[in-house]
Amino acid sequence: MYKILKLNNIASEGLSVFENGDYHLGDEVTSPDAILLRSFNMHEIDIPESVQAIGRAGSGVNNIPIDKLSELAIPVFNAPGANANAVKELALAAILIAARNIHRAMDYIHNLKRSDNLKSDIESVKKQYIGYELPNKTLGIIGLGSIGIKVANAGYDLGMKVLGFDPMITVDNAINLVPGVKKYNDLNEVLKNVDILSIHIPYTNETKDFISENEINLMKNSATIINLSREEIVNTDAVIKALDNKKLNTYVTDFPNESLIGNPDVLLLPHLGASTKEAETNCAVMVANSIKSYLESGDIINSVNFPDVSLVNDTKHRLTITNLNKPNIVGQFTSLLGKENININDLSHKNYKTIGYTILNLDKPISLKVIEQIEQIDGVIKTNIIS
Repeated sequence: MYKILKLNNIASEGLSVFENGDYHLGDEVTSPDAILLRSFNMHEIDIPESVQAIGRAGSGVNNIPIDKLSELAIPVFNAPGANANAVKELALAAILIAARNIHRAMDYIHNLKRSDNLKSDIESVKKQYIGYELPNKTLGIIGLGSIGIKVANAGYDLGMKVLGFDPMITVDNAINLVPGVKKYNDLNEVLKNVDILSIHIPYTNETKDFISENEINLMKNSATIINLSREEIVNTDAVIKALDNKKLNTYVTDFPNESLIGNPDVLLLPHLGASTKEAETNCAVMVANSIKSYLESGDIINSVNFPDVSLVNDTKHRLTITNLNKPNIVGQFTSLLGKENININDLSHKNYKTIGYTILNLDKPISLKVIEQIEQIDGVIKTNIIS
């Protein structure tokens, strides 16, 4: 029986993946085979030695110690694209709200609660909240992944000129862009032309303060920045300075900071990007299936620290090997199996950064003696007999 430790509330549709008798799932499971979570901060806990896999029901994994888990040969699964439509719709809402000054107009109306001349007060100031329509305005998208693609295409459908920046765009995503979206490899060219900038990149050491004072100064006066990715990608001090100087018109963020609260030019949201029932369900089901597939067959699908590797399971005997990405290491353990008269019916091997992962379908059971010999090969981190 596999034991799954749940560290957060997970959509029931995802939990139902583990409903058969082979799984025990709970909030207080000892010696778990896998851990399932959403926002729980795993940097502050010890990882049980029994853990074989970690699954986050979402896309970002900043709350998970990826490097540590890679060293332990533990794959971390996430749910890329499962919340893309939810974030896209929130980005569109932010674009419309900012363009029409809805956030400022709402604040004004709320402050008129005790007005003796409500109608005249409204009519007298409505010109202060004149906005603009979206056709022919320019939308810049930083990051053309599953979310950025959807925002770019939706902006184009609204009549906007759309400029995208993502030097690492995949072939599949490039194909999914509508033909009218222009792709740039020079971020400065995008920044100089946008009325609204929407950011959809992950937070890493390289993307910290990706948008700061220098980048903001390249933008048009009174542009809007929308940050639904991570707080640290946009430098808060630079934004406040730009708002005070009227360089920026509006800053929309899903990550409130105390220094931004109360600023009339900031639209703050309480991390609503993936907060729809549909997104939570999609994320939970996707990551639960990845964990189940890994535990039962050794297949790796949607991992952030391991290569995606899968193989048709047409044998009763399967072995997986995790190793350092070193030359000829696959040849060493396949030769060893051959010397032991074990035939490899099929094999799949891939590398991701420093990690290599191999699935082998074998024609007979493998002994512990042979496993020990494989584990002695320089660079082999972990072996696992699936069946």
